Amino acid sequence: MLTLNPKKDGGPNAKFFESPETINLLDAVRTWLQKNCKKHVQADPPTNKSLASLIVQLIQFQEDNLGKNASKPTPLTRLPMKCFLDFRPGGALCHILASVYKFKSEQGWRRFDFQVSKVTSPKL
Repeated sequence: MLTLNPKKDGGPNAKFFESPETINLLDAVRTWLQKNCKKHVQADPPTNKSLASLIVQLIQFQEDNLGKNASKPTPLTRLPMKCFLDFRPGGALCHILASVYKFKSEQGWRRFDFQVSKVTSPKL
């Protein structure tokens, strides 16, 4: 199995998430999402590979907007990496992705695009 070596820049280890072993682990996550989040995933049903890509994008988005080298750091907390490695049905990764798909559905987005999205500080 491919090992997860942390990247020095805090970004995602894309090779790990796109490895055949990890793609296979995502099957349980995909099945759980399709069973428990039908309303939000039915328009664009996820595949194991699309989930791997989405996870990499989410981790990179966190690093870009919440990491130590963020151009406009915000007071928001990053999700711990261990959450992105919880491939159990109903585990942390399932709930993270369920929230992401729910947000996409509620906002009427056709696809995820974290490249142009930026976190803005909440108005207090």
